[in-house]
Amino acid sequence: MATELKTFTGSQFIGKPVLADIEFIPYLEKINDFAATNGLKIFVTSSARPWGVPVGGAIIHPAKMSNHLIGHAIDMNIQIGAKLYTSHELGDFNSLPSTIQAFFTAISKHPVLHWGADFGDPVHIDDRLNKNNPNTWNQKFPIIQSELTGLTQPGIRAVNSPRLLFLTTPLMEGDDVKAVQEKLIGKGFDLGITRADGLFGSATSQAVIKFQDQEDLEPIDGIVGDTTKKALGL
Repeated sequence: MATELKTFTGSQFIGKPVLADIEFIPYLEKINDFAATNGLKIFVTSSARPWGVPVGGAIIHPAKMSNHLIGHAIDMNIQIGAKLYTSHELGDFNSLPSTIQAFFTAISKHPVLHWGADFGDPVHIDDRLNKNNPNTWNQKFPIIQSELTGLTQPGIRAVNSPRLLFLTTPLMEGDDVKAVQEKLIGKGFDLGITRADGLFGSATSQAVIKFQDQEDLEPIDGIVGDTTKKALGL
């Protein structure tokens, strides 16, 4: 059993950065293929989640053994051009454009992937690992949660391996965020604030993405890791 928290980027994925277990990455690639075939963008709103953190705007109450907790699920909206289809529209399959219907039909016919519409959550896609193999879910849970803690909480990781910074709910905050913001502001990026406040909000995330694009960094995902910090001069 390979278990490791990884970042995923795909040609059709936009929105929040995707953190996933390495064994879920091939299914994210398949989702990306289905979206590309139908000319859709996957606007990610949630992927791997820390245990015990409230989920804002949840359509249904999160399951105790949610696949989000082991990095085997995403929540998303669908974007076609400038139009964003959210839970309100995605819940009415028959009224959706044919391309979105084809996308979800492909998900539903896949032998592993599962669309959450059948339990009232049309923005959810996972691989049903919690249902099909709960023992593996239980084995992965402490590993992924430990890695999430190490990535997102200050003082947990070793000194030579600082936490990653990215957009979360609740927002990350700290001196490391403030240092990134100061560098971005100094380089002329608009964070919606005149002075660094140490809160990694959506404006900071968008500024990071623009900086990564400007510097030709890979991936362009809004996550501040070692490569982005080095490019910022941190």
